Amino acid sequence: MSRRSLCAAALLAAVAVGGGGISALAATPHSRAAKKHKVTTKTKTGPRGPRGPAGPAGRKGAQGAAGAPGANGTNGSNGSSGSSGSNGSNGANGAAGPSFLRTVIVSPTANTETGNGAVLLAAVAGLTNVNSGNPALIMVEPGIYDLGSSTLSLPTNVDLAGSGQDTTTIEGEGTLTLSAATDTEVREVSVVDADASGAATAISTAGGLADVTARASGTSAATGVMANTPSMVLLDVTASANTSAASSSAAAIQTVNTATISGGTFTANDSAGSGEAAALSAENAAAVNGATLQATGGADAYPVALIGSSQTVTIIASTLTGAGGLFVPTGDILDIGASQEPGVVTGVTGTARCPNDTLANYATASSDCSV
Repeated sequence: MSRRSLCAAALLAAVAVGGGGISALAATPHSRAAKKHKVTTKTKTGPRGPRGPAGPAGRKGAQGAAGAPGANGTNGSNGSSGSSGSNGSNGANGAAGPSFLRTVIVSPTANTETGNGAVLLAAVAGLTNVNSGNPALIMVEPGIYDLGSSTLSLPTNVDLAGSGQDTTTIEGEGTLTLSAATDTEVREVSVVDADASGAATAISTAGGLADVTARASGTSAATGVMANTPSMVLLDVTASANTSAASSSAAAIQTVNTATISGGTFTANDSAGSGEAAALSAENAAAVNGATLQATGGADAYPVALIGSSQTVTIIASTLTGAGGLFVPTGDILDIGASQEPGVVTGVTGTARCPNDTLANYATASSDCSV
């Protein structure tokens, strides 16, 4: 039903209830026609007034999302150093090092080789109360110890041990570098004597040697090892002697009294044409086993030369080389067995016996050591 129909129905209902009929309807003061022609007059808008003052700020809105980070700025210059702090307290003491009762350790603590030599001389000189019941050991660290013209003298019951023939060297420029008394042993060390104006001897020992290198170089004479009544075996010794003056003599090892030589290499050379070289120069009985004896240069080059009287030298399982051959004077005996020998006997007036030995070319030598 439309809006107009609803209004008409409502009007009729009102007439019926009031009982006035059509006349009642005609008497209604607000007719539809009157409403239709009602006109509202619109007032004309005037000019805009000035802007009023700003109102108070509203509440702060929620924080927006973080923007992308900007580029790093350049580093600032370093500030000046602060003052040094105070020293900290000392730490706890470390554990005690090893303690030796009868061993003296010698170290190359000086700034020079001659300074180290002085340290070694002082260590031996400082030994006290040494005897057969209280022996001592000088242990020498790697380094070069130059004694100059002094001699290092080991007393009885004192051993000297280096740290290896290639790392521990005792040098001298006098007539004798190292002297060892009876009941001593020198081992694992190199001993050198270079005398530019006279005779040189690297080692003179009445004790024993083991794994030792001895080198002597002199003008008038040179001796690598002087075995002066040795009380122990000379084991695996490498000894050399070199001379250069006219009528000089070189001996790699010289046995003054009975000596036992086991292993090792002994080389003697005389660069002067009038000199003499002997790998083994024996003044008294000697027993050699498993050694190499070689002599070169000079007027005579003997791998073995017996220079004593009424002595016997025995050589077993060794190699003998030298153009001078064997020197055996009257009254002396040289026995060589299971060895290679030079096959020259021009210097033999005594007895030389070489049963079943060979020559340098492995041919069989004669029983009298000749070719």
